[in-house]
This record gives sequence, C-alpha cells and structure tokens, in this order.
Amino acid sequence: MTGFGLIHLGFLAATAAVAVPVLVHLLLKPRARQMDIGTLRFLKLALRDSTRRRKLRRWLLFALRVAAVLLLALLFARPYYSAAGNEGREREVVLLVDQSASMSVMHSDRSLFDRAQEAAEKILRQMPEGTAFHLAYGDALGVTKAPDVRVDRTRAPGFAGTDYGLVLGWARDVLVASKRARRTLYLFTDLQRAGLRGKPFDGMPPDIETEIIDVGKAVVSNLAVDGVETTEALIRPKESIVVTASVFNGGPMPARDVSVRLSLAGAEAKLADQVHKVTVAPGVRQAVHFSLPIQKPGLYQGFVEVVAEDDFPLDNRRWLAFEARTPDRVLLIDGEPGRTVYGNATYYLEAALRLRLPRKGGSITPYEPERLAWASNASLPDLRPFRLVVLCNVAEVPEGDLARLQAFVAAGGGLLIFTGKNVQPSGYQPMERRGLLPASIEGAAGPDFFRFADWDKGHPILKPLSDPQQGDLRRLNFQRLTRLKPSAAAKVLATAQGGEPLLVEGKLERGSILLFASTADRDWSSWPQSRLYVPLIHQMVGYLTERLPENQRVREEPAGPGRENPPGISQAEGFTTVRNIEPSESDMERVSEQKFREACHLPEINTAAKKAASASGSKILADNERPDELWVYVVWALLFVLVGELFVANRTHA
Repeated sequence: MTGFGLIHLGFLAATAAVAVPVLVHLLLKPRARQMDIGTLRFLKLALRDSTRRRKLRRWLLFALRVAAVLLLALLFARPYYSAAGNEGREREVVLLVDQSASMSVMHSDRSLFDRAQEAAEKILRQMPEGTAFHLAYGDALGVTKAPDVRVDRTRAPGFAGTDYGLVLGWARDVLVASKRARRTLYLFTDLQRAGLRGKPFDGMPPDIETEIIDVGKAVVSNLAVDGVETTEALIRPKESIVVTASVFNGGPMPARDVSVRLSLAGAEAKLADQVHKVTVAPGVRQAVHFSLPIQKPGLYQGFVEVVAEDDFPLDNRRWLAFEARTPDRVLLIDGEPGRTVYGNATYYLEAALRLRLPRKGGSITPYEPERLAWASNASLPDLRPFRLVVLCNVAEVPEGDLARLQAFVAAGGGLLIFTGKNVQPSGYQPMERRGLLPASIEGAAGPDFFRFADWDKGHPILKPLSDPQQGDLRRLNFQRLTRLKPSAAAKVLATAQGGEPLLVEGKLERGSILLFASTADRDWSSWPQSRLYVPLIHQMVGYLTERLPENQRVREEPAGPGRENPPGISQAEGFTTVRNIEPSESDMERVSEQKFREACHLPEINTAAKKAASASGSKILADNERPDELWVYVVWALLFVLVGELFVANRTHA
C-alpha cells in the first residue's frame, strides 16, 4: 500500500494546542492610541508603511508558532511514507498452524482448527505487499509447508499428537536463515499442556517476534478410550484372553453410567460385542475388563469405544488387533542326562522356559517344554506338533532322524543347538551337509576365560540386551567354547575375544537355526546362574518361534501425519497395522500463554504494542522503528521553524 501513515494516530489530538498561539495572537493584538500633534501629512505616510510591516511580521510569527505546534504533534505521531512493497520487503513471516488431533475439538459449531485457519487468513490479508510468507502446519510427526501461501479451507486437523518443541524448532530455522530486518512467527494453537512434554524448546533469538494466537476452548467436555491392552493371547482350555480398556474423563464433570463397548471379530466370526457401564470422575482413568473365551487361533481385530457425546469425538474409539496362538511346544533333546533332574543338560533351559518374562504382564508362559533323554538307540518323535527343537550337547543324530529334522526346519520350524563335550566334528558333518548347521564344528577350546566381546546390537535377539540398564553381556564368561567356522551364508551375531564366534545364525528355506558355542548348563560356564540367562534364552527361543516384537504380524503405528493414515486397521504385505491417535491428545488441560512462553523460553510481548497498527492496516509494534519513518525530516523542519520564530519574534513589536 502506497502513501503516508501515522504509527501513533492518537497523538494528532495534540494539534489542539494550536489554540495557544491563536490566543496569544488575539490577546497581544496592538490597539491605536490618540496623540495630539501638529501636522499629519508626513506622519500618515510613515505610520502606513510601518503598520504594513508590523502586520506582516505578526502574521508570519503566528504562522510559525502554529507550524511549530503542528510539527511537534506530528513528531510524536511518528509519520511514515510507505512506497509500494517498501514495508513488505523488510518483513518475513511464518504462520504456523497447530494441526494436532486436539485441534478438532468443536467450539461454537466450528473446530479449533477452523478458527486457527480463519485467524491466519486475517493476518495474511493485513500484511503489506512484498512480505515473505511461510504458511505451515505442524504436529508431533513433523511440519508440512503449504505449497501456496494461502489458507486452504478444505484442510482438516490431523490425528497425531502435539510437540511444540519440534514445530517451534522448524520455525526458528526458517526465520534465522532470513536476511530481512523484521521477522515474526505467528503460532495458532490451543495451548495444550501435553504438547510441552516432549524435548524442551530452548527459545527464539531476541530479534524474532513470536506471537501466540490462542484459539482454544476454556472448558472441554471429553471422554476417551486412551488405552487398550491384551494379556498374552494364549489359547488354553478353560482360560480366557482379557482385553483391558482405559477410559479417561478429561472433562470437568463426572461421567455417570457411561457405556463402554467392545466389538471384536476374527477366526470365530463375530466373537464379541460386550458392553459395560462405568462411572468416571473428572481427571480419572477407569479400567474396564473384557473376558474373551477364544478357542481358535488366528487374527482378531476390532475396537473399544465409549458411547457418549462430547467436544472431541475422535478419541471415543480405540482400535486393537492381536494374534491368538496356542502355546509353542518346544522339544528339548538332552544329550547328557544326569543321575538326577538337576544334573540334566536341559535342567536350566527347561526352568527358564517355564518362567514368564514380564513383557505384557501375567504369569503364563507361552512355551510348553518337553524333555527327551537322548540315548544311542533314541529317535525323534513326530515333530509336527512342535514349534522348536533344541539340541543340548547331543553327540549325533541318525540319518533317518536328520531327514525328518531337515523337513521340519525347511517347513518353518526352529532349531537351536547348544554344544558341549559330546559335540565333535565327525558327529555333525552329516548335519552340515543337510544345511542344518550354520558353522563347521572344529573342536573344543579351553580351559580359558571367554566372554562376550562384540555382538550385533541391532539384531532382534540382542538389541534389548545392548542397553546397559538391562545388564552387561560382557559379564557372561565361559571356561570352554566350541570352535566354529561359519559358512558363507551364515551370520555371526556375537563373538568372544579374538573373534571366536559365540552365536551364529543360519537359514534353511522357511526355517531358522541358531548355534551357540557353549553349553546350556554349568558344565562349561556359570552363565545359567547369571541374571542374564533367562532373558537371553527367551530372546533366542522367542526369535525362533516368532514371539519377539520384531516378529509380530500385528504392528502398532501412530496415526497421521496430517490426515494421512487415519485411525483404524489396515492389511498390507502380510502385516496388520493398527493406528490410533496419540493418547496424550485426550488430555485437554491447557496452559496459559505466560506459562507457555516460560516453558519455551519465549520473550513477553507488550500487550499495548500488540494492538498497535499502522494506518495501512499492517501490524507493527509501536516500540520499534520502521525503516520508512519520516521523523528525522520532521525534527529538522521543527528546528527550522523554531529558529525562524525566534528571529521574527525579536523583530516584531507591539
């Protein structure tokens, strides 16, 4: 916009002070006096000439005094001249709209997101021509910059959570890279406290203005299903699988006799449609338990929902899916039975498998170990009911049983081999020829001191145990090892000092094989007495039976970003993906703008300054100088007028 403007328009009221020189001019107006003199001919000529000069000086003095008052008022009003695009070329603005799930809360028949869009559009219209704009939408999954600098009213809030540190960091990076003099961030949000729980934001540079446009609703009525958990989905006679839903009342009033419904379908068609009634106090989470008499293995999927009307219906339903399985039967082949049960090579292994790791809670183990004492005339049973075969210090397996074992692994079964003094190269060459051994046996090493020196920290078996808080694998030590020479296709997962392979993985068609270079008992080490024994055994067995999180066919992912990947259940590439909104979005507790600025290290903005605007309609902070202000010229003009007034006043007499 082109033309003159005033930053402090109210100071023009000071022009009323022009009444002062007017009064002075009227009060000091000279009056004629009568005098008795002789002749008037020459005096009339002199008086006429003098009166003209005095009248001219008086009017000039009056004009200079009025001009001084007007210029002084104009100086305080801070005039500027805005040429086309001149002001805009000094400005860069980021308009950042919160598009997290909570922005879909309804307020006066409109969502908070619609109100934010409207506020952003208003600021876009007010900005002067030439301003550099960046319009973006952000949530906990990232920031999306709009392709056009205009508000798209067809856009809707997303499904992801809120992360103020992430979105403010993006805006800071954009504005820091700008070379323009005035840089401003406008954040349109509901000031949800949950958005401050992520990585703290360490503040904006002091020369970047940050304005918070609060579009939130003061009181939000909200009931949500913010969590669904399933006990280990094990099918056992006369036992049920339990689904537990968490119902959260985020509103200010108690929710009485609320219906909570579970709908589930799967291998048994419509399995469940159960409804429970609960009463939830404000700010409280109530657990609701559903018992499912599942008898057939397979994939089950559905949802839990609260049947209620509130301001945020998006979190009233939470989706779930799980794969119900029978316990895995594990065949433990004991190659060195002891005189008592405590002396068996499989004793510690069997005890570990009968324990339940507290990954999902409960005390039911997903494994049913069965021990087979291996003798010279022993043979393998029917392997079809088993999911995993474990060889513990077995000297050799006859050719007939090897063929059955090979077919078992190739069809998708698992094979875990622990070595020992009975494991010799000659006895395992037939297994190697059939592809059942990922490494050649080269005899025993020791006695010595062997320990875990290096391992694949990204492998599903060893990844959880790579965190020092879970235990240090380097503390496991072995007096003896079986020397292994891995095959070309094998993968070494862990080694001892000197590069001696400790754990080697191999594949045979659909099945997997693990070879551990020591015993499962205390013959060659004391590791069964370590607190890492049970977790490591469960990791190896869980990997071969596809019970580790990385093996699961059901995956959970956050919904979003934006409107992509809405809440629900989808099937792709053999996996079932469950998506829900971030549970923290159900917590509608708000934070004040002052607390928000303190948490994000943002400076305060003067309230009066935020309301000040130039005549052109552009939003300019009154405490800052515009590059196109004319106050310097007004000051020089005022000085010139004051000097002129002093000069004329000294030569003007009544």
